[in-house]
Amino acid sequence: MTLPDGSRLSWHEFGDPDGSPVIYTAGTPVSGLGGGSYDETARAAGLRWISPDKPGYGGSDYQPKRSLTRWGDDLAALAGHLGLDRFALAGESGGGPYTLAAALRLGGRVRVVALIATGGPMDPAERAGQQARIRLYGWLARNAPALNAVPLTVMRWSLASPARRERSLRREMAATPEAKHAGLRIEFEAVADALRPGTRGAVQELALIKHPWPFPLSEIKTPVHLWHGARDTNAPIAMARSLARELPDATLHVSDPSDHDVGHDRSEEIMSVIASCAR
Repeated sequence: MTLPDGSRLSWHEFGDPDGSPVIYTAGTPVSGLGGGSYDETARAAGLRWISPDKPGYGGSDYQPKRSLTRWGDDLAALAGHLGLDRFALAGESGGGPYTLAAALRLGGRVRVVALIATGGPMDPAERAGQQARIRLYGWLARNAPALNAVPLTVMRWSLASPARRERSLRREMAATPEAKHAGLRIEFEAVADALRPGTRGAVQELALIKHPWPFPLSEIKTPVHLWHGARDTNAPIAMARSLARELPDATLHVSDPSDHDVGHDRSEEIMSVIASCAR
């Protein structure tokens, strides 16, 4: 579809096409194809899982003046295009900040918000236990954002062709439990799709989500459910606890054995909670 400013917004749909609508914002750098990880469980729960490409990812145009709060306007336009009156929102990892901004912008149209392994700006204490690579991305995003193009370009190159993706995927699968292999394959395709137009969308996004968010969490009145893995080294559990304290109506679900893949581990539970609130 074409947004009011003339830019293009693309999206993917999974789950039950006749189900209760949920607009899902994937992580960084993951295109809307990442929503495919929830296709089966969303369908079983009777949810229509709508997964847009953020600006600069996949089929959506890059927006030079993009902001976190602008995402709410984009989703309002998408909801109007699809004829949606009320719906749920879900966001994972780097998509969490966008989802919260959209929840504030869309207000009473949002039935419930689900946040999955959400990260963002953290103080030094909250970053304890965070893996070095993610900490580097965050430092660059805050201090020299353009330099994040270097590791992202390497990532893009490693996924640029089916053969390269397969080699990278097999290396990752060797260190991952077999039960997560299907989701891992979807994630690799979604990252490759996000970076296909280039790295500037991801560079811009990291700078946006790693700086203080330009909206007050205290004004988000919609019920928010957060799922987080106690062993998450991308977005340590302290971040989720901080968000849960600041949001007026928040429920934190901690999965002790899970890491950043808590969405995979608790997928059925997440869909069940959303479905119970979205109807």
